[in-house]
Amino acid sequence: MGPNQVQLNSKRLAHSCNCSPTLYTFDSSERKPYSDFVTKASWRYARQYPLKKQSSLLSVLNARLLFRHPHYGYLGGENIVWNSSDAHYSVVNTSRLEYRRWLDPNARERKMQCPGPSLGLAYAFSSWFVGNFGHFLHDHLPIIAWLREVMPTEATLVIVKHELHEQIMQTVDASFSAKRIRWLKYNTLLCTGEARLLGTIGPPWNDQELSRRLRSWIRPDLPIAQMPTSEPEALVIYYSRLQTPTIRHGRFMVPEHEEAVLALIRSKMNSALKGVRTRLEIYNGHRRDGSSMPIAEQAALFKSASYVIGPHGSGMANVVWLPNAKPHLRPQLQTANTRASGLMQSCQQRPGVLEFTCGMRSLSVQTQCPFGKTYWFFFAVVFWAEYHHILFAPNSSSLATWVRMDELALALDHLFR
Repeated sequence: MGPNQVQLNSKRLAHSCNCSPTLYTFDSSERKPYSDFVTKASWRYARQYPLKKQSSLLSVLNARLLFRHPHYGYLGGENIVWNSSDAHYSVVNTSRLEYRRWLDPNARERKMQCPGPSLGLAYAFSSWFVGNFGHFLHDHLPIIAWLREVMPTEATLVIVKHELHEQIMQTVDASFSAKRIRWLKYNTLLCTGEARLLGTIGPPWNDQELSRRLRSWIRPDLPIAQMPTSEPEALVIYYSRLQTPTIRHGRFMVPEHEEAVLALIRSKMNSALKGVRTRLEIYNGHRRDGSSMPIAEQAALFKSASYVIGPHGSGMANVVWLPNAKPHLRPQLQTANTRASGLMQSCQQRPGVLEFTCGMRSLSVQTQCPFGKTYWFFFAVVFWAEYHHILFAPNSSSLATWVRMDELALALDHLFR
């Protein structure tokens, strides 16, 4: 790569591009609280907490550990650990509060025998909402990306076994999943010479440092210059939340309203992207024949997208796969006079995301409203995309949602500009 060619890497995008989202609304009462939310979140994630200082790894020798099956749906179960050679050892009595999710065994568990050969060195990690697609992507995967870097080559990562998680990891890094991860079923004992336990994960753990490591892992840094082998296509993905058996948390969009939303998207993209081959893909996690779309296909779809539009929901977590630049832009070698001007162009080439979320006028849609239900926040600022928001209309609820068409039109004008 030449001296003036700009490379689209995670660290550069995070530090140099405007990573704040933009709200499009005609409701003046929403602007100030939204601005306050963005300012507070940006300040929180801009603070640099070295991961070595944040990390809290407790070493237990001759360890026996297991994950108890959770009693309440998606919420994570209790994590059990003890030192088999020290009858007086108690993880509960450790002086560090962050280990409150690691507990001592009961009498039955303490009598369990090792089912096979012991591991040497194991890193153990557990989080909440096991089996939830979106939560695994933003709550589990960034931590795994960091542990992958800090674990010695001989160490094994122990995490809860779940088919969905295995499929995601197979897509992210099949070799790492097969060689470095031990998928442990609930209520199954694992024995290891030393276990290094990660404490409870929570703020400030979901920060930009973790997001950068995740993005560098799943989207390796690439130079801007890539000559297309075929006519470029501007792929626009719309995440549909029509009522289906796989959407378990409500917030459905009424079919007639969604048809109006799609019609407006088609109109705006066709008028704004003239001279560019465009395609609108309606994504709901299923193939056209109704079968579930494999994780690898979902990732491939979003990796080729220039724009993503849709209401908040697990499907929008797929923005993590987006490229660093809109694929439909015909790439050219960046021979700008200054690196700064090339970087400005890089920022402008990022894919666009428009997410519908809850505001002051739609507090009843779900918890963590207003404004907090957005993947811009969950991924600790989506620096690899240009992020936009509109708010659910006042008549929205936890069962069904609407958006204002005039606000959608305004947002689409800016998204496709």
